Amino acid sequence: MINMSNKDIYTREEDKRFTLRINKLLFEKIEQLAQKDKRSVGREIEFILQKYFEDNPLE
Repeated sequence: MINMSNKDIYTREEDKRFTLRINKLLFEKIEQLAQKDKRSVGREIEFILQKYFEDNPLE
């Protein structure tokens, strides 16, 4: 089946897909954490950012 719409069938409605360029060594460190925590690299980055904003509210 071909998806004729521009909608990404793999991304949940509340998620936003984007491309991120990141230093290779930093990526490898995050990848190690992700493997330890049994997460994908993307979910590990999301977890790290959520934790940061919980600890450092904008207001």
